[in-house]
Amino acid sequence: MSSAAADVATATSAGTRLGRAISRVVLNRRWVTFAVVVAGWHLLALAVDIDLFPTPARVFDKILEALAGGLFFDQLADSMLRIVIGFGAGLVGGTVVGLLMGSRRFWNDFFQDLIVLGLSLPGLIYALLTVMIFGIGLTAPVVAIALASLPFVAVNIKEGVLALDKPMLEMCRVYRVGRGRLIRKVVAPSLLPFMMAAIRIGFTVAWKVAVLTEVFGATSGIGYQMRYEFQLFSVRGIMAWALLFGVVMLLIEYGLLIPLERHFGRWRPKLERVI
Repeated sequence: MSSAAADVATATSAGTRLGRAISRVVLNRRWVTFAVVVAGWHLLALAVDIDLFPTPARVFDKILEALAGGLFFDQLADSMLRIVIGFGAGLVGGTVVGLLMGSRRFWNDFFQDLIVLGLSLPGLIYALLTVMIFGIGLTAPVVAIALASLPFVAVNIKEGVLALDKPMLEMCRVYRVGRGRLIRKVVAPSLLPFMMAAIRIGFTVAWKVAVLTEVFGATSGIGYQMRYEFQLFSVRGIMAWALLFGVVMLLIEYGLLIPLERHFGRWRPKLERVI
């Protein structure tokens, strides 16, 4: 009897946990926000000319059309290739520049104004200039993405270097800790949160610049498809590709970048509240 009671209690506990998990997913505030936005969008579309501002259902039909034919995945692959190459170059360059700026005053003074200028320029400038200089092809979006993302990476890495625990570094020098071990055990763990922040911000910038460059100077990619729909004056087509673009960004953010940031920053103390 006691064994049966224990089995029932275990099953009840598992069911309760499952119910709570489902409730957290279904009643998540993000879903509420999404429902409110879609409902407001639908009501607004009914209030205006439906050809000018399509309903969510019509845009969803366009999304299914792009997915069913495989067009979206082909265009996404082209865009991702440009983003990976361009952002990879910007990440490496920004890391080097950030390390130099944070550790040497000469290099900080040398790069400071260039970085501020790079942060100030809109992505449209990078897109237009690279397309005019390099023409239609792979080079223009890659260079634009690299130039646009590099300043954001450099600033974050520089702040990470400046935030290093100086007494800890001095103690390592006093005890003659090897350079390789110092980098592995002290410098790299301290810089990882700043590196992840740089990747998240820089990757977002890279996506935007990639789409802009594809609008002006590409024969494939998500930005090119938006331009194609614009030439057809298809509002629902533009909105469909924009939503697909946003969904991919969210999947990368919540499926890859945030878990990586939590993993590498798990050693840091958690704060329930600041104020």
